[in-house]
Parts: sequence; structure tokens; C-alpha cells
Amino acid sequence: MREREENNIAPADVAPVPIRVLILEDCPDDAALILHELERSGFAAEWRRADTTAGYLGELESPPDIILSDYHMPQLDAPAALEMLQRLNLDIPFIVVSGAIGEDTAVAMMRQGASDYLLKDRLKRLGSSVRRALANKALREETQHVGRALHASDTRFYSFMNNTPALAIIKDDAGRILYINRACEQAWQMTLSQCEGKLDAELWPRDYAGRLRASDLAVLLENKPSRILEDQSAPDGSTRQMLSFRFPFTDARGEVLLGVVSIDITEQVRTEKALADAVTAKAALLKEVHHRVKNNLQVVSSLLSMQAERLPGDAWNRALSETQRRVEAMAMIHERLQSLDHSDRLDFREYVAALARELFYAYGVDTSRVSLQLDLGALELPLHQAVPCGLVLNELLTNSVKHAFPEGRSGRILVALHCEDGDRVTLLVADDGAGMPDGFDLKESRSLGLKIVDILARQLGGTLHVEKEIGTSFALVFRKPAEAQATVA
Repeated sequence: MREREENNIAPADVAPVPIRVLILEDCPDDAALILHELERSGFAAEWRRADTTAGYLGELESPPDIILSDYHMPQLDAPAALEMLQRLNLDIPFIVVSGAIGEDTAVAMMRQGASDYLLKDRLKRLGSSVRRALANKALREETQHVGRALHASDTRFYSFMNNTPALAIIKDDAGRILYINRACEQAWQMTLSQCEGKLDAELWPRDYAGRLRASDLAVLLENKPSRILEDQSAPDGSTRQMLSFRFPFTDARGEVLLGVVSIDITEQVRTEKALADAVTAKAALLKEVHHRVKNNLQVVSSLLSMQAERLPGDAWNRALSETQRRVEAMAMIHERLQSLDHSDRLDFREYVAALARELFYAYGVDTSRVSLQLDLGALELPLHQAVPCGLVLNELLTNSVKHAFPEGRSGRILVALHCEDGDRVTLLVADDGAGMPDGFDLKESRSLGLKIVDILARQLGGTLHVEKEIGTSFALVFRKPAEAQATVA
């Protein structure tokens, strides 16, 4: 095996390497010797021979893997053949195989671009020369491929970076600027060449540069990305709000670099502030509206109370007192909405409990004889539903307090509030008292309070269910709107 390798003889168990060869030779016998040496060196040659310029150019239309050329032929010589090859921009290894060639001539051919030169009486070196030439060509092709890939990658990088509206910066670990994109150049009114290699302290005021360096170091030292909102000084003296992302990364040489991507959110911040101011103003306005409505309702309640004291007869007094309590029930709603941060929804559970206790107190109910039982689930209602629902509760509970337990009779009044299926609200007022008279029909009732309840139930788009088996039970069922489906804990 060692002797075979030294003489460029391929091992018997190795398959021949296919190769397409163009031989520029005017002597067929010399061409045969070259082919024999190629086969002995382990090549399976598919070959063509040419010895004229026309024949040579015709063979190059289907380029071979390698060209083996005599130095001088009557109609063609190696320097001319190599020059034509280069003019056609064909990268084909070109080896000069000549019977007699001087050292100066050989060197000149190598300088012109030949891969190698051999003497015909020393063809044993042909196999290794061909292998080396083909390997060099493969290396050149790989280098070109890598170069094209690198160029394509660079083109993609610069095209992407220069077309993004975000400001992009690359710094080394010492803070020197290595790269800025076009958006950065426009924002800073500086070119990359003006910034490259410079520190922030060389470009910006001391305080601003110090803040930038501190933010950079925090990312580099902790080896973690960051996301911060920072002010950036513009060349015109204005200040922009930038959302900046910093992240460490390493380049191909393993050096740690810092990437910074900043997005100008000045307009967004300005818009958000304007919206926040508008929301604050709206909340303040709603609080003021609820405050004034509450005060006006309390004035009306006071006027009704004063008028009731001046009118003769219990019937007038009772009528005005009931109207007064209806007004106070509405005033309670506005009083609670006034105290909330979100003054468009009411914690109706808390309101029901407060109104029920207020009515018990207003009518002087003896709680040792008539008890109040509350079964209240969490519920928020918008104003347009809270007011009619609160009035319904006022009427039903007033009805039970006044009529369910005559002549010292004892019992209990249940007020229940629940929301099921996300939006189905049930308000129940039930008692175990004397019950409704025989033949009672809600639609035919002459009671002003029950007529009000019926009207308000229809206003809510709900239904009113009456049970008279044990005492009296009124259940108002309606659905709340989707935007009010949030409940309090």
C-alpha cells in the first residue's frame, strides 16, 4: 500500500473516481500516455482531445472538470488556451503537461493562473497533481459559496435594519458604538461614520450619557435583557419618550456585544396621557352629577316632608311619606355612585342591605317581632338598571312591612338577590305574614305601589312572579347587559 501511494497508484479495492478531461495535445500517443497514467492513479476518465483553437472553444461549451495541455502545438499553445479560458470566466483547473519546459516558462504559466506543470517523462506525479487541482477548485467554490452567503446575509441584515422604523444600535462592552441604522442616523442627525467607535459621553450631554451607560452596564453585568422607558434628547432640544430593549449577545469571535432597539412612543404617551386626563375629567364630572342629583333629591324629600306636616289627614301624610321614601331610595343610589372610582356601576348587594335596614328603621319595625333575613349574592348594576330595581325593592319591602304582619303578628321578611348564568338576576322579597287577599290580581290591583312595580318590571325587560301559598312572595327576574357583567367580591 505504501509503495502504491508513493507512485500514485490507486488501491485495488477503491472505486475509480469519474472525471471529465479535456486534453490539448497534437500527439495521440502522448494523449494515450496521459490517460493511462490517470487510470493508474485511480481515475475513470471521460475524455476529449483538441489541438486547434476552434476545437478547444467547441469543447468548452460543455466544460470539463480539468484541462491537461501541452505547452506548444502548431495551432494552439498553453498560454493562449489559458487566456481564452480566463476571458470566458471559466474556473477550470489547467495543468501544463509538456515534453520540455524551462523553469522560467513554468513559473510564468503559474503566475498566469495554471494549477501546475509537469514534464511528460515524469507523469507519475500526474494523479496527485490532478487531485490537488480539483481540491483547490472545490475549496474556491466553497469559499465563493460562503462569500455569496455572507454577502446575502449582510444584504438582508442591512436592508432589514435600514427599513425598520425602530432605532437600532450595537455597542461593544466598553460602550463604543459599532453600528447604528438609518432610523438612528435620522433621529440623531449623525451618520454611522460620525458615531462609529465613539462613547455616549462623546455624543451626548454628561447626565444623559451617564444614564445610558448605567442602563447598558446593568444588562451586561447581569447578562439579562431589559425593557425600560427612557427620555431621549433630540438635536433640536426636544425630548422623546423611547421604549428601549437592551440585550447582550456574542459575535462570531465570541466577543460580548450590546444590542439596543428603541421605539419612539412619544405620540402614544401623549395620547395615553390625554385619554387618562379625559377619563379623570369624566369621573370628576360624573361624581359632580351624582352629588348634585343626590342633593336635589334630598331637597325634594325635605319639601315633601314639610308639605306632609302641613296637610290635614293621615291619607295625605302617608301618600307624601311614601313618595318621600321613593325619592330617598333614588338618592341613596346617587350617594353611593358619588363615592366610587367607577361611578357608572353600583354595588347592588350593599345597596339592597342598606335600603332594607333603612326601611325597617323608617317604619319603626319591632325586630323582636318581625325579623329581616338577607340572602344577597355579589352583583353590580349600571345606573339605568339600579334605579328601577331599587324602586321595586322599596315598593315590595314597604308593602311587606306595612301589611304582612297586622295586629302584632310576628314573622320574618326575606330579601334575596342572586345572579345566575352570568346575567340572570333575581330579586326576591318574601314574607310569611297574612298574605294577599283572595282573588288578588297584580294587573287589576289598585295599589299605587304595585302598579309602580309592574311598570318598572316592564322597563327592566323582566317578569314579576307572585306566590301566595304561605305569606306572599314577589320575585323580579331580569337580565343585566353584557357590559355590566362584572361582579364585586
